[in-house]
Amino acid sequence: MRKWLRIILITGGIFIALLVLLFLGMTWYIHANKDNFLKQITAQLNDRLSGNIRIGDMEPSLLKSFPNVSIALKKVVLEDSLFQQHHHPLLDVNDIFVRVNTLSLLRKHVDVNEISLQDGTIFLYTDTTGYSNTYVLQRKSAPAKKKSSKDANISKLTLKNISFIIDNRQKFKLFHLDIRQLDGKMDATDTSMQFTMVSDILSKSFAFNTAKGSYLKDKKLQLNLSVIFNKRTKILQIPQQEIRIDDHPVLITGQFGFGEKPPPFRLKINANQVLLHDAASWLSPNISTKLSSITLTRPLDAEANLDGHMKYRDTPKVLITWKTTNNVLVSTMGEWTNCNFTGRFNNEVLPGRGHNDENSAVNIFGLSATLAGVPLKADTIRVVNLKQPLLRGHFRSDFPLTNLNSGPDESPILFKEGSANADLYYTGPVLASDNTPSSLEGVVQVKQGAFTYLPRNLSFHDASASLRFTGQDLLLENIRIQTQKSNLQMDGMVKNLLNLYFTTPEKIELTWNIRSQLVDLNEFKSFLAPRRKVKASRSQQKAKMSRVNRQLDVVLASSNVVMQVQLDKITYQRFTAQNVKASVQLTNTDILLKQIALQHAGGNMQMAGTIHQQGNNNNFSMNATVNNVHISQLFYAFDNFGMSSLKSDNLKGNVSAKVNLKGNVLDNGSLAKNSLYGSINFNLKNGALVNFGPLTDIGLFAFRKRHLDSVTIENLSNTFQVQGNKVLIPPMRIASSAINIDVNGVYGIDGGTNINLDIPLRNPAKDSAITDKEEKRKRSRKGIVIHLRAVSEKDGKVKIKLGKKDDE
Repeated sequence: MRKWLRIILITGGIFIALLVLLFLGMTWYIHANKDNFLKQITAQLNDRLSGNIRIGDMEPSLLKSFPNVSIALKKVVLEDSLFQQHHHPLLDVNDIFVRVNTLSLLRKHVDVNEISLQDGTIFLYTDTTGYSNTYVLQRKSAPAKKKSSKDANISKLTLKNISFIIDNRQKFKLFHLDIRQLDGKMDATDTSMQFTMVSDILSKSFAFNTAKGSYLKDKKLQLNLSVIFNKRTKILQIPQQEIRIDDHPVLITGQFGFGEKPPPFRLKINANQVLLHDAASWLSPNISTKLSSITLTRPLDAEANLDGHMKYRDTPKVLITWKTTNNVLVSTMGEWTNCNFTGRFNNEVLPGRGHNDENSAVNIFGLSATLAGVPLKADTIRVVNLKQPLLRGHFRSDFPLTNLNSGPDESPILFKEGSANADLYYTGPVLASDNTPSSLEGVVQVKQGAFTYLPRNLSFHDASASLRFTGQDLLLENIRIQTQKSNLQMDGMVKNLLNLYFTTPEKIELTWNIRSQLVDLNEFKSFLAPRRKVKASRSQQKAKMSRVNRQLDVVLASSNVVMQVQLDKITYQRFTAQNVKASVQLTNTDILLKQIALQHAGGNMQMAGTIHQQGNNNNFSMNATVNNVHISQLFYAFDNFGMSSLKSDNLKGNVSAKVNLKGNVLDNGSLAKNSLYGSINFNLKNGALVNFGPLTDIGLFAFRKRHLDSVTIENLSNTFQVQGNKVLIPPMRIASSAINIDVNGVYGIDGGTNINLDIPLRNPAKDSAITDKEEKRKRSRKGIVIHLRAVSEKDGKVKIKLGKKDDE
């Protein structure tokens, strides 16, 4: 054993010594023949090239590819003849390692079978005229036929830290790949070549058309590819295999036919469980920007088929299909949950019309989803003309109204019960910046609804309606709703709704026709107060609110409402009226009472006016005509117009009047104190003053036997001026059955009364037979005339005093 061990050690030592001697010999040999080898390499390359190649230096690299020898070429630059104009060398590499056959070196011939490039740039440049620096890759002349000559069999190619650029400015193409590592191997037979590549690449640009932007912009590519080229058919085949884009696995297969001009190609790409956002980032900006307004939070499965030709400005035919289940789609319309659908993209809708955005379409099949609590279904949704994409779809839904309550503080309407059925056809833009008019056709049926309109705190029940969409307009048909005391039957129209909804909601005008047997206006007093804003809860502030819900609140606050009202009966506090006909307009700041006619207290009234909403205290102005109304009921209905001494119980008779007043009404519906200004021109017929305190006081003062607790007045007319807390009374005569009184002065609603009363002592009964009014008036002034004053005391009560005005 010792003998054999000794022999093995001696033999191994001799072998190692021979290797060392061989390496030293090879090193010496290469250095000794360095100029000759460099000349051979340069000549061999120049034999194949038409440009100018420079090699800075050459060094042996014996350990890099043992037992063969590698020669390291330093600072290799290849330039074309027009380099000084465009300044793009085709090749500029710091290190090129060339593996050669060791035996060929011993024969003083370089046989290259492997090349490795490191740290540099390969730049294939074509200018706008079509000139390309790639012409240098052509042979200067046809090679001489020599039996002993044999081309280099380069079977392996390695690239490290190489920027590979194809810049074709004539055809608007730019491909820029930063190759961190690429190991390629070529296996050749008489009929085929197989190239296998393992690479790590950063795609800086992959633009087939620079005007439309780059595919795979700044994407990491791991291309572990194997391709087969058939020398006879000139077809490059890509068997199905996996590559990675930003570490996401993608299956690719296809073929290129280089036997035809222009060469056709076909590619098939499968990406399973990929996010839409990630897949869109692989595409060029002209496509990805179309998808930027849509987000799918969960991955989908997609397949792309590309079929085209490798020629100038050729866009391949693209067919992409995808499917997803239980996904969440976020768009400008809101968040679509529980999304299930399949889809297809095709950039050649009409054969022969080209592969372009205008001739492209996206189809979604079998959609089922939930939007803002509403379940939706659609057999087919189409998005056509991706240059200005329009969505067309037939949507159906059947759901309880409570599903619309995404949160009580988010939507202006809180639903409590009821159901809705929708059958709608929609056409509209996809992009939020697109102002193309939308179109919606179909019907939404609402049954047995109950809801609260939160900004006005109004609750309704037993609601039913048909909402008919006719393109741009909305028809509101057969609407019936009830409050606690009121019932309403309505129909209406909103013109150009879809066009104005998101753009100019203040231009929307809702036309209402309203009918009712009974309306209690006390239930609608909230319209006098500022519209309460709907606030989102904390959880909703964090979440993205539905665009439709947000805009609905804006529309309800900004749009105008024009109402034609016909009511059998209305009540408001003490006021009751029948056969009410009105034309009313509501804006975001005003209530415009254009024409109102009604029957009240045995007579009728016509009025018009405005209420300007500005907080808790709202300005109003009113013009009214009162015809033959029972004055006691009129005073009762309007709470004695704020007067404390003259009340409805003190008055009888029929009054007609023309009223022009301005004032303030509070948000609870009551009249603001001392806010009335204007004039009241009235005429009282067959009137009477009953138990009117000041008149009773006059009786006690001087006319005990004339029973002034009930005084009839045949006719009384005047025009009062109302100025806040005062009523200015021009001179007038109250000609009654028991007494004649000449009156003028100021009536203070809450103090400050100062009225002059001139009372003849002559009994009006003595002149009752006189028919001449002027003669009767002269007779009434004969005899003693008592001058009295009705004035307010400090306690607020009106007292009758003897005497004229202070200045008289």
